[in-house]
Amino acid sequence: MKHLIITVIGTDQPGLVETLSDTVYHNHGNWLSSSLSKLAGQFAGILQVEVADEHTTALHRALTDIPSLQVHIVEEQRQTDTPTQLHNMLVTGNDRAGIVKDVTTKLTELGVNINKLKTTTDSAPNWGYPIFTADFRLELPHGLSLEHVQEQIENIADDLNIDIDNN
Repeated sequence: MKHLIITVIGTDQPGLVETLSDTVYHNHGNWLSSSLSKLAGQFAGILQVEVADEHTTALHRALTDIPSLQVHIVEEQRQTDTPTQLHNMLVTGNDRAGIVKDVTTKLTELGVNINKLKTTTDSAPNWGYPIFTADFRLELPHGLSLEHVQEQIENIADDLNIDIDNN
């Protein structure tokens, strides 16, 4: 069995997820996990599908033939690295250009791997300016403390609030 990582993007319209799931199913694939979103009128997503070797080519062809979607497919690369602990980090602050770049640059400098990132910008009704929120799922290298990560991210700007879980 192969595990495929499939990214899709196209103009949002009703039925796109059904078309994707139907295509996977009818080509002997098993939909394992996904993250799908509508962003600025576009449908974007990533999914992991398991499929027998003999059906890989047909599934690939069927997915790339969906007219309303741009599809990119790669085979999952299994890693045998030593397990690391995952932590959630929530960053909130006044929205400004470059905030994602600043936080991700600092995380890279610390050797932190970002497993997942979801960002939003919402209006702050009582303040009159937008509030930025980034929800990270982080993989810390051995020997790096959560306290050090929090301190380094807080040093980026005075208005950032950082909350990291300790599990």
